[in-house]
Amino acid sequence: MKRYEVMYIVDSSNEDEIDDVKKKIEGIVTGREGSIISFEKVGKKRLAYQIAKRQYGIYFLINFMGDGRIVQALDYFFRLSSVVIRHIILVFTEKAIHLKQETERIQKEEAERMRQGGKPLQSNSDEAKEDIIEDSDDHSEETPTVSPEDVTPEPLKDAVVEMETAVEEKEPPVEKQDDAKDKTVE
Repeated sequence: MKRYEVMYIVDSSNEDEIDDVKKKIEGIVTGREGSIISFEKVGKKRLAYQIAKRQYGIYFLINFMGDGRIVQALDYFFRLSSVVIRHIILVFTEKAIHLKQETERIQKEEAERMRQGGKPLQSNSDEAKEDIIEDSDDHSEETPTVSPEDVTPEPLKDAVVEMETAVEEKEPPVEKQDDAKDKTVE
């Protein structure tokens, strides 16, 4: 059996029929030997664009275990239902399930950190940062300033001076005149 996730949007003006849709979905899943993991009402939200002249819809999210027969039956039901205005059915791979569990674990750790006042769970990192800051402040006065002349070796300095004098003494090149240009046509 695979794990599936279904999100569907119900027209917000038909709140009476929402329970009927929920019961029908539960009947489709359990009638075909599937099991519902969670059934969540996300809430009424504004749609990104108008669907059937509606601006608002009520979102529902269902997680269930089952096979392809359930998916086909749900898709058929959603397409024929006048109450459901949009739906999507996703299948989870093992990798996606693992990533979702890891994300939930990280969210729990983050919630715990925020509950503790926004401080990191391990206080060792704060002490290490303070040590680095103190070390960098201590050595700032001892560091000498170095100019490029101090770093350049003596033979290289002499070569640079010779190059500069050679460039100054060099005469500009003489332009060659083409004999063909001097000849006049007779």
